[in-house]
Amino acid sequence: MRLRSLALVLALPLGGCAWLFPNDEGGDGGPPCEDDINGCDDNTSNFMEDPSCPLQGELELELGEGELEFSALAPGELPEIHSGLQGGQHVWMAVRVKNPDPDRKQLKIRIKADYCDANCEVVGNWTTDNLRELVADETTLRITPEGWFEQTRMLVTVFDWVGTTEQRIEMLVTDPCGRQGLVTAGPS
Repeated sequence: MRLRSLALVLALPLGGCAWLFPNDEGGDGGPPCEDDINGCDDNTSNFMEDPSCPLQGELELELGEGELEFSALAPGELPEIHSGLQGGQHVWMAVRVKNPDPDRKQLKIRIKADYCDANCEVVGNWTTDNLRELVADETTLRITPEGWFEQTRMLVTVFDWVGTTEQRIEMLVTDPCGRQGLVTAGPS
């Protein structure tokens, strides 16, 4: 029994969200993945760039957190860490795009959770704990009264991130026009 438990603990970092949070049948979609915008799957193959798009410049982003509602993160603030029933830990990330292309309701989002234990001012001392990529589209994006795109319900599992000296989240958002925006929570 102890050997089986040890093997499970050693295998934990090898899986993604669906492995940490399986449903009763052992597949994707169990809690909290059933609440994620795409069931914790990688759907980046659905992203469609539009070379005919005339828009240029950078995307104006606001980083936030939230499973059900958008809550902006203050400069330097990190998202709340949630613990799952099976011992996994995760954060619910969210983003607002303040200058979206209203004709192309799709965003490719890359979320990276990094941590550092010593001499964190040295770029090479940061380690990537998890990298999540996904596509948000008209089925998941909310259009605010201001005309901004808002996406919540982006689950990111964290492994070694918790309990380290410093942590940060970087979010890179790309729209079909090829415009990008980058925002960071925690030290930059």
